[in-house]
Amino acid sequence: MTDPQDLPPIDVKDDAGRLRRLVLAFVIGSVAASIAYFICDGMAKPDEMAGGFDGGHQARAYRFVYYTTGFAFAAVFSVALLIQNRIAKKRWREQLVMPRAKAKIN
Repeated sequence: MTDPQDLPPIDVKDDAGRLRRLVLAFVIGSVAASIAYFICDGMAKPDEMAGGFDGGHQARAYRFVYYTTGFAFAAVFSVALLIQNRIAKKRWREQLVMPRAKAKIN
């Protein structure tokens, strides 16, 4: 294992790709939210319901569509970011491991 003083100093620049992972997770979450929106809107069909937006069936249908869309985005964004962070951490740990010198005894 590498000693802490042998590690390179912490850099302020984003060389680890954190922003790239966030953007990729955002894109994946947005795609999942779009799919969830179209599926839920097709199931609930709030535009075709009778009545106004006064807290009745139409309002509950819209809430179902929007809350499910938001939940799908948050869940997929979190899972995508978690997976990417674990992969990046694994790669980072593999870079830190330096082979130890072995003493050769004659």
